[in-house]
Amino acid sequence: MKKQVKNTVNKAVQNLKHQPKQRMTMQFKLAMMFFIVMFISASISISILLLIFSPIMRENSKSQLTAFANSAIELEREGYDYDKIISLLNTSAYDVKSLKKTDEKVKFYKPELDSTGYVINTEGIVPRAEMITKIGSKYVIISNFNSENIYWVVNFITIIAFISSILLGTIITTFVGRTMLQPIHDLSMATSEVARGNFSVRVRENGSDEYGTLQRNFNKMAQELSGIETLRGDFISNVSHEFKTPLASIQGFAKLLQDPALSPADRAEYTQIIIDETSRLSKLSSNILNLTKLENQTTIGKKKRFGIDEQIRKIIVMLEPEWSKKDIDMDIELEDILYVGNEDLMGQIWQNIINNAIKFTPQGGKIKVNLFRGEMGIVAKIWDNGPQIPADKKDKIFEKFYQGDRSRATEGNGLGLALVKRIVDLADGKITVDNPFEGGVVFVVELPYQTEGMMK
Repeated sequence: MKKQVKNTVNKAVQNLKHQPKQRMTMQFKLAMMFFIVMFISASISISILLLIFSPIMRENSKSQLTAFANSAIELEREGYDYDKIISLLNTSAYDVKSLKKTDEKVKFYKPELDSTGYVINTEGIVPRAEMITKIGSKYVIISNFNSENIYWVVNFITIIAFISSILLGTIITTFVGRTMLQPIHDLSMATSEVARGNFSVRVRENGSDEYGTLQRNFNKMAQELSGIETLRGDFISNVSHEFKTPLASIQGFAKLLQDPALSPADRAEYTQIIIDETSRLSKLSSNILNLTKLENQTTIGKKKRFGIDEQIRKIIVMLEPEWSKKDIDMDIELEDILYVGNEDLMGQIWQNIINNAIKFTPQGGKIKVNLFRGEMGIVAKIWDNGPQIPADKKDKIFEKFYQGDRSRATEGNGLGLALVKRIVDLADGKITVDNPFEGGVVFVVELPYQTEGMMK
């Protein structure tokens, strides 16, 4: 039994040790800061006031006690006895006490008392004035430092006023600070929610001050994080889907190839399908890696001087088997234009757009590729007479994995145009897509002039 109690106590002690320490709230810190600042300020102010007025109070006290002594001497000359003199001169502003002749103070000041009739001493920042004098045959000590002395009353009231002001100000600061710090408390709670993954949380926006700016920025951040989280989920879902489809196809046809009775023609067909799906997976992986790399870049990278017109011609020639197979009429008009930029990335722009145009152009269709100098920069237009893109989907075709109208997405993974958009953005350019009046779809790429020589 004792052992169980001991274990329970030890466990309780360990729990107390591991409990997180309570931290002071900002409201309490603000109140304490106000109290400390006001206390220091009040202490300094009182000290300065006492240093300034102490000499004045000291002289005034001496004058009062000197007047008291002179009055006592005059009354003694007029024949008044000790009791009568004390009754006439003593007021509530003084403390009068009699001293014996054997008192140490009387002995110490005896020579001076015999010479002048009185001795006055003042000490302290708040002067404590004492006078030893002789009235008749008796020695008395008179002090002006009592509870009814005007200087003591003033100093006492001043100190009480300072202390009251500090305490009252601290209390007010505590309640006012609660109101002032409420937005920060709300923001802290909202931040905790964001840390837990709740990106739908928002804080109330108040005014246009610093708090309001902070609240608006937080709401924008939460909104952006919510969008990023949605994109991340969509990205993972789309990547999984895009990988799953070709893998399933490869797996299925690989199993069919294990059939010993399979004909050579079927075996060749299935093998070609596996090769095509493998190529599709490789392209998807490359596009994902390239897009991830580009999204983390802030500049276009290594630049060189090259001819855009020549680059586009080479890509058209490279894709010749694709457009020749569909008997597409290629209408090419390219001005001789030199450009300073990343040649490899620029090549991906033309390859993706022209490849898309070939993909969606019908058998025996037509593609136009134009390159010319515009007023603000270099302009490339690539038009095909394939199906048009619905107006409500034109702004989405540059998003990752978005394939829009399925009639225009018989193959592909929706990453090509996302790559193109990112490269154009890094080059400080602009890309748009439109459905022209004559039909088809036209992509327009605008690139800024990098040097004056490019405009010639």
